[in-house]
Amino acid sequence: MSDADDEPPLLGDHQRWRRIVEHGRLSGFPEGVIVGAIRANYRRAGVDQHFVREMIRFISRRMLEIIRGEISSTAFPNQGRDVVEDVHAAMVDALLSPTAADGEGLRKWFKSTLRKRSIDHARKAIIAMKRNPDMVDDPGGLADPQTELFSHAEQEVYVQRILDSIRDKDKRAAFVLHMQGVPCSSKNGPSIASILGISPDTAASRVATVQKQLAKKIGNS
Repeated sequence: MSDADDEPPLLGDHQRWRRIVEHGRLSGFPEGVIVGAIRANYRRAGVDQHFVREMIRFISRRMLEIIRGEISSTAFPNQGRDVVEDVHAAMVDALLSPTAADGEGLRKWFKSTLRKRSIDHARKAIIAMKRNPDMVDDPGGLADPQTELFSHAEQEVYVQRILDSIRDKDKRAAFVLHMQGVPCSSKNGPSIASILGISPDTAASRVATVQKQLAKKIGNS
């Protein structure tokens, strides 16, 4: 039987998994099976950890691809990167923890587990934004973070309703850039001021004005 056969090796067969890694064949196996092999061989006595680390890197990249597809880049500050990184870090921790329920979840239902945890983190981020309008501001009642699902599409609806509530087109333009993670001023790259052709003080003032308007709406909701 060769390593290229349809049937994957037993999870604990570290010699065959090492050969699969060395020959660049990981992409031919389901993610959940690779997760199982990682969990069976990570820090296992007598097992070369180099190939295990390569498997972890492979699965880590696949995790990021899926998580990025679930987190809207426009609904959160910094283009959603902070939320993505939080989900990814939690899932890597679960992957490497022998007792973590999500680690077993990744083995059995890789994509579903990542999607559910992405939704959980997106929901928490929305709650945090409602409590701290200076992050990115929900004008109230735009999306219910307690709903069972908070999909990418729902995140997009959420942010679009935020933007629709901004009547002044100049302030709206500044706030759109703010939501995309663009700073009011910068010496090393694009900024709200340079893009819109205004002073840094004006850029900061427009963003702050919108934040206050949205914070007031949150308080009245």
